Amino acid sequence: MKTLIQLLFSAVIGFVVVTLLLNGFTFDFTKYGETIVVGMLVLIIILLVVSLVKYRQIINLNRKEVYGDDEDEVDVLIYKKFTDYSFCVQASLTISLLALCISASINTTLILTVMASVGMIICYLLSMLISHLTQLIYPERGLPKLSDANYAEKLLEASDEGERHVMLIGFYKSYNLLTISLFIAIILSTVYSITSGQSQLFSIMVMGAVLLVVHGKYCASIRNK
Repeated sequence: MKTLIQLLFSAVIGFVVVTLLLNGFTFDFTKYGETIVVGMLVLIIILLVVSLVKYRQIINLNRKEVYGDDEDEVDVLIYKKFTDYSFCVQASLTISLLALCISASINTTLILTVMASVGMIICYLLSMLISHLTQLIYPERGLPKLSDANYAEKLLEASDEGERHVMLIGFYKSYNLLTISLFIAIILSTVYSITSGQSQLFSIMVMGAVLLVVHGKYCASIRNK
């Protein structure tokens, strides 16, 4: 799964960068808008199928009666499949939103807009199952619901020391990756604006604002501890 994720991101980033370089950063994405949306919809379908398969596997493994060392192996397997399920669902939800926004902004055929909307609704419903799965897998933990106030704090309190360590490392790596990604995105948008003559000022300002909010939230969180 890790290899698949790396290949997916590498393919997308490589395609975008190479396309921009070959066209001198003047590539007209709207010209191929429908093709891009169709490609996204196909990717969403693949991710949804994988998500449903992972969900079924998690349910079956959770119902399986095992003892001793086998129980530990099953717990590890459930955890990995749950992580894969979460990634596929969140990725499909994000891509659905992108497909819907692109479809609406370039006035593609109505069927593509409807399909993107339906896909986003399905992805959202599946994302709601993430909390349900955690309650199902760990009924003895008393894990909080997504609707609970201070969900993040309650989740950390319900986790053991090892789990907290893993989660905090993941959060910190994600924070660093988000910071670097937004920084690169701002630079690429600026270069695209200069070379193509199509102003990306609004996008640059929004990304800059998000970057400031992320930095501010992180610094405020660690400063007040």
